[in-house]
Formats: sequence, C-alpha cells, structure tokens
Amino acid sequence: MEVKVWKLESGSVNDYAPLVFGSDKDVASGMFDTSGASLSWSRKPRVEVFVEPGKKKPKPLADVSALTPGALVMNDKAKVALEPFLSRFGQFLELDCAGESRWFYNVTSVIPCIDEAHSAKRPSGSIVKEEFFEDRLPVDAAVFKDPLTAAAVLYVNEAGKAALEAIITEAAIVGVAFVELGPPPKKPRPRS
Repeated sequence: MEVKVWKLESGSVNDYAPLVFGSDKDVASGMFDTSGASLSWSRKPRVEVFVEPGKKKPKPLADVSALTPGALVMNDKAKVALEPFLSRFGQFLELDCAGESRWFYNVTSVIPCIDEAHSAKRPSGSIVKEEFFEDRLPVDAAVFKDPLTAAAVLYVNEAGKAALEAIITEAAIVGVAFVELGPPPKKPRPRS
C-alpha cells in the first residue's frame, strides 16, 4: 500500500502576518528547539506580530501562524479544535502575544523514516526532496518528524491529513497548508 506524506505548514503567508520572537535571549536559550524533544517552559515567552517595513499596521493574524520552521503557533480557537487530535503527536506550550494566549505546537513524535541515500540534497548536504522508507511510515493518522529534518519540517500522512482537513473545515480554521512532497519511488529499495 502506497503511503503519501505531506509537509504540514502555516499557510496564507501573503494574506496573514507571521509572528516573530519577542526576545533574542529566548531564542538563544534553546527554548524554541524544534528537534522533536519535549520542551518545558517556566514562563510564557513573548511573541509579536510582524509588521512589514514601511507599513503602519500588520496584516491580520491567521488562526495558525508562522513563527519558526518546525513548529506551528495557534490561537485559542485553533487549539481547542485541533488539540484532541494533535496532542497525540506533540505538546502545546503557551505564548504571550500582546496579552493574548497563543500556543506553540511542538511535535515530539519522531520517526526515522527518510531514506537519506536516495533523497535529493543541496550542496550543503541538507535534504531538499525527501524519499521515505515506506515500511517505516505510520499507516494510522499521524503527524511526525524525522530526525534528519526535525528542526524544519512537520510531516503528516494521508490519514492524518484527512483527519486534520475535517477538523479545519468544521472549525473554519485559516492558516494551515498541506504541501505535497511528490510521488513516492516506483520500486522498493533494499534497506541498508
């Protein structure tokens, strides 16, 4: 059975404002580590709405916003709707955005499933087009990371995408994108 995988990202970047970190010290401390490890915060870090240079006010915020690669940030509406499904694969940590709560969704479900030898890479060695070991991919609905791309990419399988799309439609959530990775390889490869 062919298992499809998508990148799960914040969407609508041209229509909605991203968030930015309120403190460089918070970033430097590693509290926003998106490698797949469980995080613990002793306080709510501050985030701000990004205002484009030359503009007086920011674009509106989506229910799911961009902040840093490898994570999503949600408002209360998105958290309430998505948490029953997403909490199985990660954790929600509270942020302060101008006095309102936002929720940093940190995926902690890490599955080594990328076939690095057959993935396309940049000259720097980073993976630009993933190839997966099909037998390592979850079949049941899942959101996950791979250790090779964990700091930058959230993945969702077909069953997970269907579950999320139903929740997103029902709750009228804006700001989520599913980016297709392309067709899987035609023939199975021997495992090394």
